[in-house]
Amino acid sequence: MDSGAIPTNHSEIREMVDRYSQAGINILMPEVFRNGYTIYPSRIATQLPKFAPHDPLRVLISEAHKRKMEVHPWVWVFRVGHTGDQGGVLKQHPDWAAVNKSGEKLSPGGGLWLCPSMPETRKFLFQVYRELLANYDVDGIHLDYIRFENETPIPYCYNDSCRSKFKVEYGIDPIDIDPFSAAQLSWNSWRERLVNTFAQQVELEAKRIRPDLKVSAAVASEPNTARTSYMQNWPNWAANKWVDFLTPMTYTANTGRFRELVETEMATVDFKTLLFPGLGLHLHGSSSPMLEQIAAARESAASGVTLFASSYFKEPFIDAVREGPFSTKAKPPFRVSRDEIQCKAKGRQVASAAPTMEERDAYNLLKYLDYQEAQIGYVAPEPPPLFMPSVALPLPSVSVPKVTTPPKIDGQLSEDIWNNAVEITLNYTSMGDPAPVPTHIKLAYDDTNLYIGAMAIEPEMLEIRAAQTKRDGPVFYDDSIELFLDPGGRRKSYFHLAANTLGAQFDQRLLTPAWNGKWVVASGKSTDSWTLEFAIPFGELGALTPKPGDSWTANFARDRFVTGEPEYLTWSVTYGSFHQLYRFGSLIFN
Repeated sequence: MDSGAIPTNHSEIREMVDRYSQAGINILMPEVFRNGYTIYPSRIATQLPKFAPHDPLRVLISEAHKRKMEVHPWVWVFRVGHTGDQGGVLKQHPDWAAVNKSGEKLSPGGGLWLCPSMPETRKFLFQVYRELLANYDVDGIHLDYIRFENETPIPYCYNDSCRSKFKVEYGIDPIDIDPFSAAQLSWNSWRERLVNTFAQQVELEAKRIRPDLKVSAAVASEPNTARTSYMQNWPNWAANKWVDFLTPMTYTANTGRFRELVETEMATVDFKTLLFPGLGLHLHGSSSPMLEQIAAARESAASGVTLFASSYFKEPFIDAVREGPFSTKAKPPFRVSRDEIQCKAKGRQVASAAPTMEERDAYNLLKYLDYQEAQIGYVAPEPPPLFMPSVALPLPSVSVPKVTTPPKIDGQLSEDIWNNAVEITLNYTSMGDPAPVPTHIKLAYDDTNLYIGAMAIEPEMLEIRAAQTKRDGPVFYDDSIELFLDPGGRRKSYFHLAANTLGAQFDQRLLTPAWNGKWVVASGKSTDSWTLEFAIPFGELGALTPKPGDSWTANFARDRFVTGEPEYLTWSVTYGSFHQLYRFGSLIFN
């Protein structure tokens, strides 16, 4: 329940809770600590002016408990502000902020974060949580942003606290670390440990206040990405029983992709904890994808689903779950007794018969209970899954010619301009292996636009994946071309543009999908290749027409899905995510 959707008066809160109860919802997660502000009166933190002097949380808990619904307050952990508001903490304590290598506080994603290594920040957060858990009859606590800001493209945190503490332990200032050295593994592990110990302490503090409280967390959906990009080792939290359940942010409108992610998440936790995958209703144009994904989660043996969030969970979404998958009331699985579970698990009569879904879920809950009740010592984390090449390939560079006659953007690449353009080839996979098929990129510019032509050689044309048709859909889950453009070459920001073989467009500025530029793309196909032709106005990228000698950083990538296993091809090898700004090559305009 995002705070913006939580009413301020008693009657509206009651109506909202009643609506959710009738829809079969059994756990509410109201956003009570966001950007460093509380929605309830606090002696520790500043209350959001919208709610002062009311206490919507106390009302919400009362109304939920009347309807046998649990309340697990949702709290932001290390993120405490954004572009438009420094937040309720950093205004008083600006020195608590996490910073990048340049000393900047505001992240490329528009967030302001607390430095996780400072004792003062950790003490403050625990004071907030203790006050919340001690003063309100809540059933759990739900942690969000319990991680670092996205490591790609700009790494964090290089606050003096982090730098000095790491240097004392490892003898090197992290600002000087080579990304492909053993010291990088240590730096990642050290930052992971800051987050791990925080998760561990939340669990200890919560259970000390009330043993039956449940601790949960919203986490990145891909386990390896969670570790390499966010220093968030949630598989280790599950192994150490620091969380009672997880809600991976499996936000996509593509049900096939949702199913893949859930199956990976389920295999990762292996019932050491419960998994309630998050559905991003903000990406669903109708209730149909939501219903499909609830069904996919059930088929994948997830223990439940989490719906994000109240601002989007309205009719007809409410009607759809009330009349469909949530029409039968359910207990939260962590509140079901062992006796109840065993009764369901023993339901089938023939040992060789395939179990029903209810029996399967009962067996899985027994696995979870067995692990929770077992005496498990501390489970040390595995080393971070970072790829370390023996020798990193050099960053490429290319000179881009200026032309006088613009091409017709029709996807054909048949005009003279393309004969005068410079051509580069995507010779590698993102991990530095030889590319399995050729992809040719042609570049040229005039006073108005950057022109890019892409020809993807494809011996399996009948197998190319092309499902996305909407603007800003996940076209990179189709056979597609991705462009990463950093005008000015300062390696602090970039534009990400992509298109699939249908010409469906995606664009974002850095990590802000809301940005939409006015650029043109057209697609074409032949018997053994497909093409894309782009015209990108400089003005849309906030850039002037380049002068001779001007340099940008950039990268070009191809997503290929014809073999069943995704293949990611690139010009400049990133050794992982394409969003590694420091691994972009250079465009020099001539």
